[in-house]
Amino acid sequence: MIAVVLLTAGRLTWLKLFESSGQPYAVDGVLDLQGWSDWENRTLSLDGEWRFYPNSLLAPGHGEDVDLSIHGSGIEVPGGWNTRLNPESRSPYGFGSYRLTIRVPPERDAIYSVYMPEVRNASRLYANGRLVAGSGVPAASEAAHVSDNRPYTGTFAPDEQGRIELIVQVANFTDSRNGGLVRTLKFGTAEAIASERQLSMAVQVFVAAALLIQAVFLLVFFVMERRRFWLFLALALIGFTVILLNSSEDKLLVQWFSLTLEWSYRLLCLSLVLLSYSLLQTVIDTIPPKLRPWMQWGYGLAALIGTAASLTVTVKNNQPLQYAVFILSTPITVLLLRRYIPRLGAKAFFGNPLQLLAYAAFMNHVLWWTLYESLGLKLLYYPFDLILGMLLLSSIWIRRYYALYTDQKALTARLEEMIRQKDAFLANTSHELRNPLHGMINMTEAVLARERARLEGRSRGELETVLRVGRRMAHMLNDLLDAARLRERMLELQLTSVALHPIVQGVMDMLRFMCEGKPVALVNRVAAELPNVYADEHRLIQILFNLLHNALKFTHQGEVGVTARIGQGRVVVLVSDTGIGMTPETQARVFEPYEQADRDDDREGGFGLGLSITRQLVELHGGSLRVHSAPGEGAEFVFELNLDASSEPRVQLLEEAHEQQAAAIAVGPAAPAEALASGQSEAADRPRILAVDDDAFNLRILRSILDDDAYDIVTVTSGAEALALVDAHAWDLVVTDVMMPLMSGYTLTRRIRERYAVSELPILLLTARSQPEDIEQGFLAGANDYVTKPVEPRELRARVQALTELKRSVRERLRMEAAWLQAQIEPHFLLNTLNSIAALQAIDPARMNELIVHFGDYLREKFKFQNVGELVSLHDELTLVRAYVYIEQTRFRERLQVEWDIDDDTEQLLLPPYSIQPLVENAIRHGVTQRRQGGTVRIVLKRLADVVAISVADDGVGMTAETVRRLLQPHPGGIGLRNVDLRLKRLYGAGLVIESAPAQGTAVSFRVGAGSLSFKKTFTFIEK
Repeated sequence: MIAVVLLTAGRLTWLKLFESSGQPYAVDGVLDLQGWSDWENRTLSLDGEWRFYPNSLLAPGHGEDVDLSIHGSGIEVPGGWNTRLNPESRSPYGFGSYRLTIRVPPERDAIYSVYMPEVRNASRLYANGRLVAGSGVPAASEAAHVSDNRPYTGTFAPDEQGRIELIVQVANFTDSRNGGLVRTLKFGTAEAIASERQLSMAVQVFVAAALLIQAVFLLVFFVMERRRFWLFLALALIGFTVILLNSSEDKLLVQWFSLTLEWSYRLLCLSLVLLSYSLLQTVIDTIPPKLRPWMQWGYGLAALIGTAASLTVTVKNNQPLQYAVFILSTPITVLLLRRYIPRLGAKAFFGNPLQLLAYAAFMNHVLWWTLYESLGLKLLYYPFDLILGMLLLSSIWIRRYYALYTDQKALTARLEEMIRQKDAFLANTSHELRNPLHGMINMTEAVLARERARLEGRSRGELETVLRVGRRMAHMLNDLLDAARLRERMLELQLTSVALHPIVQGVMDMLRFMCEGKPVALVNRVAAELPNVYADEHRLIQILFNLLHNALKFTHQGEVGVTARIGQGRVVVLVSDTGIGMTPETQARVFEPYEQADRDDDREGGFGLGLSITRQLVELHGGSLRVHSAPGEGAEFVFELNLDASSEPRVQLLEEAHEQQAAAIAVGPAAPAEALASGQSEAADRPRILAVDDDAFNLRILRSILDDDAYDIVTVTSGAEALALVDAHAWDLVVTDVMMPLMSGYTLTRRIRERYAVSELPILLLTARSQPEDIEQGFLAGANDYVTKPVEPRELRARVQALTELKRSVRERLRMEAAWLQAQIEPHFLLNTLNSIAALQAIDPARMNELIVHFGDYLREKFKFQNVGELVSLHDELTLVRAYVYIEQTRFRERLQVEWDIDDDTEQLLLPPYSIQPLVENAIRHGVTQRRQGGTVRIVLKRLADVVAISVADDGVGMTAETVRRLLQPHPGGIGLRNVDLRLKRLYGAGLVIESAPAQGTAVSFRVGAGSLSFKKTFTFIEK
């Protein structure tokens, strides 16, 4: 009750503020305003007694020449003209004229306006004989008449006596309601009328926008909940908004979209149908279930008929259609009252007062609007009850959804905590179970290995079953741990350039045992020349392992294959099978954790984590995992990997590696007998290691880890080449990568074991995986040991040393005997020189001969240093240096320039052997040739008093201070800068002085006593 009183008080206050209180009214067609003073702040209504001329369209000025008592009579405005125009039939159809004389103060120099609201159904406004505004075309016949009743404003000035004569021509041949001036006309200054109109339209626009915002909220609720109530309530609000904008006194919708009168009425009827049907759907659940289908069907049909009728109705017939809609809406109104009136009681008030106030505000608006329409009152639009109702409903909905959100948030937090506890429990359980499980597996394997010959077949089978189940459980525990790490985002990828073909081949070799006993073929269709991908090799193996394992598990016959293609700058990998396939429902949940396909046979199960982990790993690589399948037609899993932008196509890498290997093998037989003998002596001194990897970069890393002074390493890039060398030479160890194209490391190991026993030729596998199944496959193939990539240098060295320990004493003795020679002559230098000689044979024989001469000088000076004293002449040292420089310049051409600055008569100077050449070699190898454009090495020998200053400088890449500091400290290797430094210190008390900075080059210098040598001249020359 209090709410109703307050809402009513608000309406009455609004009426008081905008009513024309104290104003005079028209009497006998005259409105005298000469005594009115409040012109600036108020507008006046032109209510009262006008003169009316039925069946006559007065021309301007005509009223002054007629007898008003005969031709015109008084008529109340606002009001209908039915009884005055057609006294007998009281028909609203016809035409006539209204006349009003307004007297304003003549001393006021002002412009006045009249606001004409709805006039049924065409009108023209004349002021002092001038047409100022109109809507439609009033005429004496229906044929000439044009209907249009949109509101308009006429602006004019009074005459010199302050007199304004208004004539309004009106005609109605279409609207069945009362005709004439049925609404209050507003009069005032032009500024006051314009201000009032702008305020009224702004308020209506604001209310319409608020209603539409509410409708949008409800549509959002519908999308979230899929509840029909929100959809139809939103449609009801939209219908109500259209009615508001189309039927209000300003008819904003008609003005905005220039709607004709006919389409204005059609839109009104359509909105009424939409509003009624939508409200019915909001209360349909209150109808008894037996009547509900009939109501749905009946009102659905009525809505269709009403929609069709609304689109074709004429202006004359629109009123019956509106009445029909209102009559059919009566049951809906009853249902609404039945649903919501009980909620207005004390319980509802105290339980939800906001809802009560919202209903009261909407009802108040509807009642007052009905009153205005019935009385024909024209007041400034009152929006506050609607705004209040919408704000209250919004607060109710917001509060409701906030409560739902809070509850959902609490439930989500509780669920997340439960999931976290579950994951922690599974992870902890997995950790706790791993050790005893692996102990069981190890004991079972030991019993099988020790007692296999004495066990009965049944007992062996049972133990093998226990072993197989244990390994399966270990795999499941690993999946649980991976899932936990992925969920906690603790898994980081180690991205490198990886060749896909050997990875696929290696995984297929691991899983080939699953094809035993059933006609299923594993087919690797990935091209060997496919460019490398940028991926974590270990995780890529896991991805392929899971997909292939899943495919083999559900494939009874046919094939499981892997293909790859390049698309949109990425490598698209397809894993397909000819298995049982999947239904669409299974495909929708196959990547969810702990989900498994429906099983109707005895296939082994699991936690259902494999594909979920696989998808997450693919997503970590920047791709996506998809599945295409149909029951009985197999399945195809597709994912993408990023291309390694820095890699060349795989075929080019293989071809280059094969060419290098072929050159290395070809050089051996063509070498001189002396070199061969030396090489055989070296091979006898050190363990001979055959390294096999399809990636030349990996082989270089292997060489850098396994010191060339400790091992004789030969590298090849394919299993076929390795088998050929195994047949042709004796080896102490084979180190092979597992994932290689054409022939995997597993296959190579099996082929070697066909010829050599485990003790005769040890094999060390390099694998990116350390899972039990991978290691088991390696040992089953015949490997002696394995190292996980990325390789830990200390671990690799230790394992290589352990596998070559049987011949350690012999290699050590031989190495000690030839250490000096081997330290002086590097196999790579010899090989590069021989390659250069072979290359020059066809293109520059003269230069080849010169190179052979310098190479001979180099070897002669090298061997001449054996078993000599501590000092040699500078001439011999420079002969070695010049031979070495010439060989390197032949190789690097314009990239290497050497400048000599040597004082004359110094070549008989004595100095430690092999003291300048290592400096020059270091400057060339680690300085200028590390730059793409090369650089210059400057060799300077200068006499300074009684010493000779020797300096080798380069403009190469330079070194940091830390590198310079470590350069002369003890480190693995043969004769080098440290050896030179130690010998100089022993002879002269001072060693090497090294100056260097990154990107600025390096200078290494030392001083030697000059004795009694004399220096007569200096010469400088440049060799290129």
